[in-house]
Amino acid sequence: MAGQPPETPRLKAVTRDALAALPFAVVVALVGILTNLHTPLNDFWGNHTLSQRLDPRDLTTFYDGFFPVGYTVLLRVLSPFGYPPSSALGIDVVLAWLLAFSALAVTRLRGLGTVPSLIAASLVFLFPQVFNCLNTPGADSGAMVFFTVGSYALLVALLAPTPRAWWYALAGGFLGLAALWRYHALPADIFLLVTAALAYRKRIAGIMLALAGCAVVYGCQIAVNVLSGHGPFETYQAFNIYLHVHHVNWYHTAAVPAVGTPLSVILADPSAFLSSYVVTFAKIFPALAAPLILCFLSKDRPLRRAATLWLCFCLLYGGLMAAADSGRAVLLALPISLSFLAVSVHALWLDRTRAGVAPASWPRPVAYAVVALLLVGCATKDGASVLSWSKTSRYYRAIEQASIREGITDAQQVYSTDLYLYFHDLLPFRPSYSGGWLDLPPYHSKNEAHGVSIGSEEAFIRDCRDRGIRLVHLTPGCKRAAPFLYRIYSSPRSTESLRFITQVGKSRLFRVE
Repeated sequence: MAGQPPETPRLKAVTRDALAALPFAVVVALVGILTNLHTPLNDFWGNHTLSQRLDPRDLTTFYDGFFPVGYTVLLRVLSPFGYPPSSALGIDVVLAWLLAFSALAVTRLRGLGTVPSLIAASLVFLFPQVFNCLNTPGADSGAMVFFTVGSYALLVALLAPTPRAWWYALAGGFLGLAALWRYHALPADIFLLVTAALAYRKRIAGIMLALAGCAVVYGCQIAVNVLSGHGPFETYQAFNIYLHVHHVNWYHTAAVPAVGTPLSVILADPSAFLSSYVVTFAKIFPALAAPLILCFLSKDRPLRRAATLWLCFCLLYGGLMAAADSGRAVLLALPISLSFLAVSVHALWLDRTRAGVAPASWPRPVAYAVVALLLVGCATKDGASVLSWSKTSRYYRAIEQASIREGITDAQQVYSTDLYLYFHDLLPFRPSYSGGWLDLPPYHSKNEAHGVSIGSEEAFIRDCRDRGIRLVHLTPGCKRAAPFLYRIYSSPRSTESLRFITQVGKSRLFRVE
């Protein structure tokens, strides 16, 4: 059309990558729909509970030692849109698109063609831990994606002969955003920028710009901390170290002692801490470092230098995260390490081509076969996870329907020993519990009780009646909650206070008489 500027090749490439990333987002949306939004929600309900308490007139409601303010505020903004997991699914759909788009854009900048770029993005997306995270509503998915995008931007700026300042600013902004979603992303940001400053001393001005961008974004959390009467970097992360050393029965969180500083937890039982630390570090660091091996076989010096930077970061990051009890410790760094694997394979192929070596007939088919097997293996494991989530969805829906048939109109009228159970049509979605990760003292700003008493059968029945609980949902896991609950579960007609109604899978429902 006359008067319009011609479309630039760069704009075409961005548009192409944006469209190519859409199927990845569609997959996450379909998983949510096929599982009736019953994918594992992990810490989501903790964030949701906190989001409902936010009050601009009381800044103390914005502070929580386990969760930064970013994801919580976003959930509050989206709360008018109905069922909370629906909003969480929408967030993860956008995050999946952003992760795929950034992976496609970066691999193209490294010279990979359309098909290799799609393969590289698919490898990151389908890798089981990444896939599970993207389909598990909660703050971890945002922290992983934002940190990945920030790291991509920083590495692109460091590898470019004449980088533009906005790449560094973009990197710092996304790194800061990751820290606004999970606290452990902040030390990861610092580790990354420090290793970048040491490896690329001539780019120190750009790295300082990235640091400034990170500080500006994370400054929102610092402001919340200070204005609510806490230290600028105050968190409850000592509890994660406590979990690493001591066993915690989540049905009895009232028995968890007040946790001091991280150092005090370590010094209280240094041998137990060290034994757990070594085992965890041996899992984290090799998993992050292994995909980098091929980078050091390439003749691409900039790639080897960037891989060395990332290896040093993984060493520092693994050293920190090995002190905490979390199976998600590898998530922040894993997508970048997998991207290095894809880029290094491409670099090795270019090395062979540039050397003028006559290509043999077998390497390319073998490489394609290995990649195909890897992708199929990842997809198979992901499919098994989706089938498991779908099965759990049907199981939870059956429990909900049985509860509704018994006249239940409020989720809190049901007591459950399944700490993951939540409903779709019964407000406020989660039943009553004893303990659970949402009942830890630091989660509560108003000293709420630790759920229904399970000190004795008499106390339990009395508490259920006082709280208006009409149904008791027992699972085999109730054995860890209280011996009398497991006795009732094993002999459904052994008590007069609870009348057995029905069994759903391995669960048994009782009416409080």
